[in-house]
Amino acid sequence: MNPEIKLKRLCQKGHAAKLIQHFLADRKQPLTILDLNGDCLLGDSNTGERHAITVEGNPLGWVCGSSEDAALLAAFVSYMAQKELESKLLAQETLSKYKELTLLYELGEKIAACLDIDELAHLTLAEARRFLPDGQDIHLGILLEGTEAGQLTVCAGQGELFPTGAKLLGIDGITQQVLASGNTEIVNEVWQDPRYQACAGVLSDISAMLCAPLKTRDKTFGVLSVISREAVSFSAAEAKVLNLLATQVALAIARVHLIHERVAQERLQESLKLSHSIQMGMLSTAFPRFSDGQPIDLFAFMEPAREVSGDFYDFFHLDNKTLLLVIGDVSDKGVPAALFMVMVKTLIRAIAKQYTQPHQILAALNPELCRDNEASMFVTLFLATLDLDTYSLNYSFGGHNPPLHLSRYGIVTMLTGDSGTALGIIDGISFSSQTLQLSLGDSLLLYTDGISEAMDKDYNAYGEIRLCGLLTGLAYSNAQELIGTIMTDVLAFTAGAEQSDDITLMALQIGRP
Repeated sequence: MNPEIKLKRLCQKGHAAKLIQHFLADRKQPLTILDLNGDCLLGDSNTGERHAITVEGNPLGWVCGSSEDAALLAAFVSYMAQKELESKLLAQETLSKYKELTLLYELGEKIAACLDIDELAHLTLAEARRFLPDGQDIHLGILLEGTEAGQLTVCAGQGELFPTGAKLLGIDGITQQVLASGNTEIVNEVWQDPRYQACAGVLSDISAMLCAPLKTRDKTFGVLSVISREAVSFSAAEAKVLNLLATQVALAIARVHLIHERVAQERLQESLKLSHSIQMGMLSTAFPRFSDGQPIDLFAFMEPAREVSGDFYDFFHLDNKTLLLVIGDVSDKGVPAALFMVMVKTLIRAIAKQYTQPHQILAALNPELCRDNEASMFVTLFLATLDLDTYSLNYSFGGHNPPLHLSRYGIVTMLTGDSGTALGIIDGISFSSQTLQLSLGDSLLLYTDGISEAMDKDYNAYGEIRLCGLLTGLAYSNAQELIGTIMTDVLAFTAGAEQSDDITLMALQIGRP
C-alpha cells in the first residue's frame, strides 16, 4: 500500500514549502492553493481557473488563479508531491528490507541453536505472523509430508484449521501444485481458482491463501501455508518474506534430520562395535596346543564381513576323552544372523549334555530352530566328536560344505557322507553319522563358504580347487600356521576387493608321528 501524501504539509513545511511560497511571492497575480475540501492552504483568493494537483493520477487539491501561472504552479506542486511519494516509497522499501533482514537474522540465530523440528516450526510461525495483517481470521501451518502418499502432517499450527499433530488426508489443489512445482503461490480469491474448485481437500470456506514450499535442493517435503477465511489481499512482499522463511526453515529441518541421522548412525556403530566385542568374546579361545604339551593342536579364526558375523565355531569336551567340534554358517549376515548364531551355539551346548552322537545332536537341534522361526533363518552345520585316545572322528553334516582331511603325506581329500539339510528349514528330518580314522600327523580343516566364495575384483571365486591345491603337500608345524597360510593366499587372491561374506576357519592337527 502506497504511503499517504498530505498537501497541507507539503505546502507549509520543508524544502518544498519554501519553493512553493517563493513562487507565490514572485507572481504579480494572486494564486491560491486549495485542498480537496476547498479549504485554503496558501494565498487569500480562490478566484480564477482551477488546476488540479495530482500524484499518480489521484487528486490532492487545486491551484486557483490566472491560467498560465496557476497551471505552472499546479504542475510544480504535483512534481514535488510525486518526489515526496517516491521518497516515502523508498523509505518504506528500505524499512521493509531492514525488517526482512532483521527477521531472517533473528530467526537464523534461533534456528542455529535449535535441534528440535517441532520447536523450529513453532519459531517460524511466530515470526511469520509478525509480517501478516493484524485482526484477520488467519491460520498458519507448517505441513510435512507423511509416510502415506497424499498425506500431510501438521508439524506446527496456529488457528483451528491446522491443529498441531493432525494428519491432513485431503490436500487442496493449490497446495498440491506447490508440492509438485516447488514454487510459492499467492491466491487472494481462492474460490475462483480452478485448482481449488477441482479439489478443496480439508480447507473449506476459505478466502485467500499464501503457500510456500519447504524444499531442499532435490526434494520438496512440505509447505508453509497461510490461510484467511476473511477477504484479504496478500501482497507480493508478504509472499516474498514467507518464501524466505520457508527456505530457511526447510534448510534447518534438513540439517536437523541429518544431525539426527548421524547421531543414530554413530550410536548404531558404537552398538555394533560393542556387539562385535561381545560376539568375539563368546568364541572359545582356550585352544589345546602342542606348545602346551597337548596331543592335538587346535586353532580357529573368524573375520566378519560386517561388524558382527553369522558364522561361528565352537569346541568343548563332552568328557575326558571326547572333544566336540562344530562350525556353522547362518543365512544372511549382520545383527540378525549374529543373534541367530548365539541361539544355535547355546542350544548345541545344552543339547550335547543329553546326546553324544553328532547326528543325535543335530536331530534334537533342528526342531528347536524351526519353532517360531518367522524370519525363516537357517544354519548350515558340520558337527563332529573326536576320541582323544583313538583319534576316531565321528561326524554329521547339516548342509555344510565338507571339511578337508590333510594326511601326513600331504594328500588332501574332502570328507564324504550324506550332506544333510540345513537346520531351521524343515522339521522332522533325520541326520546320519560317518566315521573317519585319523592318524598321527593328520590334520582336519573346517571352513565356511566365505573362503571358497571369496571374490577378487573381477568377481572370480577363490574356489575349493585352489584351496585343495594350496594344501596339497603343504608343510606346516601347527594349526595356527596352517590357517595363517590359507588366509595369506586368500587375501593375495582377493587383492583388496571388498569382503563379501563372513570367513571362518578351524584347523585340528593330530600329534606328530
